[in-house]
Amino acid sequence: MTVCIMPSRPEPAAQVLAGELRYSRVWEDHALLEHGLAVGPTDDVLMIASAGCNVLNLLLHEPRRIVAIDLNPAQTALLELKLAGIRRLDHRGFLELLGIVRGRTLVRYDAVRPALPRVAREWWDNNTWMLAHGVERTGRLDRFIAEFQRNHVARLHPRVLIDRLFETRDLIERQRLVDRELLTPELMREFLAYFTRDSLAGRGRHPAQFRYVEDVDVAAWFLARLRWACTAIPVRGNFYLERFLRGERTNPEWRAPYLRAENFERLQALVSRVEIETGDLESYLESERRTFTRAALSDVFEYMSQAATEQLFARLANAMPNGGRVAYWNLFVPRESPISLRDRIRPLPRLSRALSRRDRAWFYSAFHVEEVLAR
Repeated sequence: MTVCIMPSRPEPAAQVLAGELRYSRVWEDHALLEHGLAVGPTDDVLMIASAGCNVLNLLLHEPRRIVAIDLNPAQTALLELKLAGIRRLDHRGFLELLGIVRGRTLVRYDAVRPALPRVAREWWDNNTWMLAHGVERTGRLDRFIAEFQRNHVARLHPRVLIDRLFETRDLIERQRLVDRELLTPELMREFLAYFTRDSLAGRGRHPAQFRYVEDVDVAAWFLARLRWACTAIPVRGNFYLERFLRGERTNPEWRAPYLRAENFERLQALVSRVEIETGDLESYLESERRTFTRAALSDVFEYMSQAATEQLFARLANAMPNGGRVAYWNLFVPRESPISLRDRIRPLPRLSRALSRRDRAWFYSAFHVEEVLAR
């Protein structure tokens, strides 16, 4: 969800505030990337860094290399912190560093601080309050969502009701629970008042990120998607939905793959394969001579004009070999590769639709996978 395009000044991405931690956790389903990109040991992967969660989730598929790029130095500082934590700490210490479990967070930071690059070290030295409060909940969007959970969901519904939702396996019974007990008229009124376009732009994301969004009832869209996530797909193990409804009261067994104890030693052996770039994607693709076989681009096209979108797709086609794959999300702005590039890159609609229907993160309107063709 992090923008890392730096085109001409009128582009909204050029106006996004750099330096603020906008996302401390990724709200994009890693399973869609894993199935859509089918990353393997011969792949070189280009990714939006964002909070680093999906960089590390894909790393468990053991690609040859991952280049994680982000325009925002706060986001790359967060990924640097996670990499240093994996290198220097044990699994428990890593979770303490991120504030996922209680512990000596600042002591853990002192242990990893020497392993951080200078810029990332300076960023965290100036933002130790985030470490003290728990890195995983201090991103701008994460605080916005957590406030709704605390002040509205938790106030209106007892814990036992939310627990019943995640324990109910029968689909019809779960639909009844959602419509009769969870999405009450009062909760829906508060949801529609909270997740308005203006509120989300001002407090959750950034006004510039809505530049290309047309007349959409943002709150009604998210409410419909929330009901879909609660009733149309499995809820057990859906830690994206769990965060939204339970807040920090989460099931440790449902954590993202990179946070699980059984994967930690593998990550320690693999972190050297991650390279981090702070900068804009277009300039990087223009200057970088090495090719990439896979690209995971979050929802970057959401914030770009049609012309800028076409230019970026052309650069991607030039940077990737035959059979390379690009995966990305759409939220409110429909974007895909232009027809003018169909001889070089083509959508995979059946795969894309099948994966979209399984999207546990539930915010997005579409997930796209496209394939690069021989030049």
